[in-house]
Parts: sequence; C-alpha cells; structure tokens
Amino acid sequence: MQSAEPQVLIVGAGPSGLILAHELLRRQVTVRLVEKRQGPSHTTRAMTVHARSMEMFEHMGIAYRLEEVCLECPGNIYNFPHLPAEEQPRTDYRVLPTRFAFYYKINQNDFEQVLREHLLAQYGIKPEYRTELVGLDASSDSVAAQIKLPDGRVEAHRYPWVVGCDGKRSFVRDAAGIAFEGEQVAVMSMMDVQLENVTFDDRWMNYFFNKDLFMNCTKLPGKNWRIYMSEPSGEYVYASDQRAAFQEVADKIGIGFKVGEPEWVTAWEIHNNIAERYRNGRLVICGDASHIHSPSGGQGMNGCMQDAFNLGWKLAAVCQGRADAAILDSYEKERKPIGEQISEGAMATHHIVMGFGDEPKERWKQTQEPGWEARTIHLVSGLSHNYSDNVVLPDGIAEVAGPKAGARAPDAMLVREPQKRVYDVLRHPGFTLLIVPGEEKQVHLELARSVRSNLEEHYPGQISVCLIADDKDAGFDFDHIVSDETGEIRERYEIREEGRFVLVRPDLYIGLSVLPEDGMSISTYLEQWFA
Repeated sequence: MQSAEPQVLIVGAGPSGLILAHELLRRQVTVRLVEKRQGPSHTTRAMTVHARSMEMFEHMGIAYRLEEVCLECPGNIYNFPHLPAEEQPRTDYRVLPTRFAFYYKINQNDFEQVLREHLLAQYGIKPEYRTELVGLDASSDSVAAQIKLPDGRVEAHRYPWVVGCDGKRSFVRDAAGIAFEGEQVAVMSMMDVQLENVTFDDRWMNYFFNKDLFMNCTKLPGKNWRIYMSEPSGEYVYASDQRAAFQEVADKIGIGFKVGEPEWVTAWEIHNNIAERYRNGRLVICGDASHIHSPSGGQGMNGCMQDAFNLGWKLAAVCQGRADAAILDSYEKERKPIGEQISEGAMATHHIVMGFGDEPKERWKQTQEPGWEARTIHLVSGLSHNYSDNVVLPDGIAEVAGPKAGARAPDAMLVREPQKRVYDVLRHPGFTLLIVPGEEKQVHLELARSVRSNLEEHYPGQISVCLIADDKDAGFDFDHIVSDETGEIRERYEIREEGRFVLVRPDLYIGLSVLPEDGMSISTYLEQWFA
C-alpha cells in the first residue's frame, strides 16, 4: 500500500490507465487512479489481445492469468461471396515469430478485472470509481486538479503530473488545448449473444459481407458469440429491434445462423482521429485520448496499452529525478507514428470488409497483392511496430547485422530444462545489457566486465548486465549468467563469431546493438535517457 502523496494522477481506469498505473507502481512511483464511471464495466467491448501485448503481459508477470480467461484465435477468414470456402483469403497468425503465434479472444470486462486484481494484490491500489476530474490548471511546477468525489464534494489537489487515459472525449486533452482532428468513417453495432445453426469454424474471426452489408462473428470465452454489424445507411445499426436487425442482415448476407436474445448490444459512430500532440507541459494523454480508428483488425485496445507501456518507464524516470522531463517528448515521437500506422492498417482492412458501394470482387484484389497477409499479421499483431526512425545513436559505432536499434527485441530459448528464455532475463523494470561473446571469448569477457563497471558507476541500479555464455568463473553471479544451449539467440539476433552487446529498453525494444569493441558507446547512448 502506497503512503506517500501521489506523484501522478491517472484519469481513466480502462486498459491504458491500468497498464500505466502498473508500470509506474512497479518503479515505486505513487499514483492516484480516478474513474468517473459508476463501477467496473460488466460488458465485453474490446475483445482481442495480440502477440505484442501478450509479450508485454509476460514481462509484467500476468500473462498466465490472462491465458486462463482467453480463447486462442488462429486469425481471420474473409468470406467473399464469389469464392468457395477453400479459396477464401485469410490472415493466419500461427506463423508469427513469437511464443504467442495467434491472438486471444477475451471479454474486456474479464481482462480489466485481471489487471485490477493484479494492481490490488501487488500494490494495494484500486481505481476510485464515481470520482471525476472537473478542473485542471497546469503551472510550471505542478498541476492543480479539482476532483468531484462520490458524495458530490469537490476537492482541490496538486500533482506533479496528470495523464489522461480518459478516452475519445478526454477532459485532460481538452484542458491541455490539444486538437483531435479526424472524421467519421462508418456506423457500427455489436452484440454479445448465443447463436444456433452455426456452420463455420468458431475458432476463427469470420468476416462476412456483400456490396452494402457487413457482419463478423466469432466465439467468445463462455456461452456468447460476438457479432459486429455495419452498413452505410444506419437503418439496421440504429434499428429499435436489434435482434431482428442482426438476423435480417445475417440472412441477406447468407450466413445461416439464428440470433438468440442478446445479452448486450450497442451502436456507435466509427471515427478516425489522432491528437495533434500527446503532451502539453505536465498534462499528458494516452490511449484512446490520443487516437481512435476503425475496429477492423482489433488493434485499438492493444495500441492504447502499448502507449502506456512506452510512457510508463519514461515518466517514472522523470518522477524519480533520474531523467529530465524532455525524455517525455520521445513518447509522442515514438508512439504517434505507431498510432498513424495502426489507423492506416485498420482503414486498409476496413475497406476490404466495409468498403460499401464497391463490389466485393474489387475489394478482393487487395488481398491478392504480394505480401498482403504477412504485412497484415505483422502490423496487426504489433510485432512490426518499431521506433527505428527516431533512434539517436552514438557516433562512430560499426553497423551490425540483426534487429536494429528501435526494433522489437526478439525472444529466444536459451536453456530448455529448466527453461530459460531471453524474455525471462528482461523481466525487470530497467534496461538490460545482453553480453553474447564471440570467438575471442576472453577478450569479450574482459570488455564486458569493463562496460559493466562503467555502467554501475554512471547509472547505478538502472542497467542489468547478463552474460549469455557458460563461463561460471567470468565474474557474473547466478542471476546474471545464462548458458546458451540452443543457439536461438545467435540465430534471431544474427550474431556470428564477432559477438554482440545488445542493450534492451524496459519496453522490450532494442536500444543499441554493437560489437563488443564498441561496448563503451552504451554509456554514451544512455545519456539521452538519464540525467
């Protein structure tokens, strides 16, 4: 249970707010988490968790619990009316280079409950419901916040930082004067319901459509199915009898199932918006407050959570006085392009399944473009997201093969029994330096010890240095040495006889990858993050 005054006020206790709270709390930064809703949501809403998010949850130590409340989904089937079943295009996630080569279907209410339970169990923190931010005034050294409590009283507090994880109608974004430009691209309704006479494979997400109607359907954990429906007029989306409307659309498309009595149904306008910027002084926005787009592909919640994962370690370093506030500028520089990529990718899929007015045969051509499936699954899963265009590297270092600075750090099996993976080595709140010696092992080990001493002197407690080799007398303790019995790390990082020093950021992206003789450049690289 935290006792000190909160350093960060987080507004909104959806997935982004919960992830941000976790990332700050595990770095000993105190938070207050307020939510104007009456209580925890009991409805599904978002329902997909992709591979990169599962790698994040494994890093946080809660992947195992999510796996207990999810269903695996191999991918998406695009049911074009002019094609037989065996020729339908699909995006099959089972080929992805990750331990999570699929995506999970999950009820968002169950998902958020797992996050809340983890926050309460680990840190004694839970959201304050029926508690609403009603006023903000940011000065140079703190933010004055007026907060309306459940009994109606309004309290005044000051916080060093306020982060708006408060959705598309963000109070924090408006108070910060940040524009949120965009346009409406469609209307949609969705339903959680039991079905009869289902004839298609319920493991997959199935897209059905014709020239003017769209519906997709998949089995959720539990008894219900999730159905989305869209059409250009709004006649069906906003019909008073939604059960009848969904049934009529399903019949017109020719899906063949019988719609039961819905447990939950909602309709909304789909907008494609992105914030002009992600921060104004001590006011920061995150998740849906910074970007919203078509739900096609199921990327929305995942992108929002990755925003929080990027922001968390940086804001923690600022709060603890280990970094200048200027590093928060990198949050927008890195995440806004990703938000734009997600939006573009979602709209590409949106046009395939909801390109109303265009014949499906014309839309099908997009799925036949070279590399379409591979590009789609790597983008939607989050594995292709990277910050390579924004990296700042030291001068004079030699270029190396393998994943570049700013790219996702690949996982790899190191020891099969008892199992040890690269991601196990990375599971802590700071940077990790992976030392993989080459043929000149003794020279590289001496360089490794020198680099470790330099990092301990200049960045005490911030960098964990791990030797990937079987050298028990090399001067690394049991927690910082792992044998490489499989060779997977050398394959996935393209490490040859020259060896490699790989610095991995706290959010599982490569900060720097260098030859052992360039190892001292790591300290120079870190100057951009730490004061």
